[in-house]
Amino acid sequence: MQVFTFDFVPYGKDLTGHLKYPVGRENYESEVAAKTYENHVEQFQLMEEVGFDGVCLNEHHGSPYSLDNSPNVFLAYVAAKTKRIKLAMAGNLLPLHGHPLRVAEELAMLDNLTRGRIIAGFVRGIPREYLALSTPLREGRPRFEEALDVILKAWTHDLLNHDGQFYHYKDVDMWPRPYQNPHPPVWIGAIGPEPTRNVAKRPGVTLCSTFQPTVAIKKQLQLFRESCAEFGRPCSAHDILIARHVFVAESQKEAEKLCKTHFEYYFQHLLGKINNAAIQRILDMNPELTFDSVKTPYPYDITPMEKMREDGFVLVGTPDRVYQDLMAQYEEYGGFGTFMAIVRMGAMPQELVLNNVRLFGKEVIPRLHALEAKAA
Repeated sequence: MQVFTFDFVPYGKDLTGHLKYPVGRENYESEVAAKTYENHVEQFQLMEEVGFDGVCLNEHHGSPYSLDNSPNVFLAYVAAKTKRIKLAMAGNLLPLHGHPLRVAEELAMLDNLTRGRIIAGFVRGIPREYLALSTPLREGRPRFEEALDVILKAWTHDLLNHDGQFYHYKDVDMWPRPYQNPHPPVWIGAIGPEPTRNVAKRPGVTLCSTFQPTVAIKKQLQLFRESCAEFGRPCSAHDILIARHVFVAESQKEAEKLCKTHFEYYFQHLLGKINNAAIQRILDMNPELTFDSVKTPYPYDITPMEKMREDGFVLVGTPDRVYQDLMAQYEEYGGFGTFMAIVRMGAMPQELVLNNVRLFGKEVIPRLHALEAKAA
């Protein structure tokens, strides 16, 4: 099994009591932001040292929930500070980029700069991102699918020709081409039946599943496998990626105590409160939508860590306990080929993060690397 980390690059200061939408520049400190990036680079360097296979970043806009406005920019810097570790994004918010050709070019540049360490991940994004970049939500799904078509054409065709609903290109000779042949591996994050089936239609694309209870992921993976069979696409455990929050310590009690405050700040405040505050603005911009269609798929804002642990969102405890809980999910899902450990939660102090990384790397990663991936 491959082991990556997934990180939102959350602002490094706890802003409890100040979170609304917009959060407000009065709550922003340049030195905190600079230190946030510095701490992440230190974390990723340690991860390379202790055996992680890769780092995965995503794209968010307009809040301290994430300072990673451009995973391509940040990963270019991380690439220069590391040597071996794979560099993934899950991903570029395709509906919100004016020209998917520009995304294809940037990723091809990164792939050459790193001599093939790039994994190209794409997502549609949560509703709040569309608010920040003034894009109607109804265009999200068709823009995503068309933009992905453009990128794959640009990477694989001699000349890019495309005349679609949103994007138009004629005889574009893209330079540079990707270093990997024919292109970097492609990961797509999806929640819901239609997006899951759309991933299944694309041979070789990995489905990334996270931010759902275990029961929902199990149902999603069943649909994915059935859809792959329907479309005649081969499917193995290597086509499936699962991400979970992880915190390990020497004792169960210590792990739960150290993790709880930071985990709940992340979900209840950074994610829950900011999203809730933005909902009315989202509805005003998209009057055809309902509250139920834009709310979060789980009550993150009111659910304590203990309940979210029961639902599978977080693996917390001793290394043995975390491994056992992860293997329970592995068996329930019928296997998966890549696990992404989200080890930084909210404004968690740097030493807690690094201790988490060291212990997980020493005690858990070797056991996951030794695991033979199940057939899907």
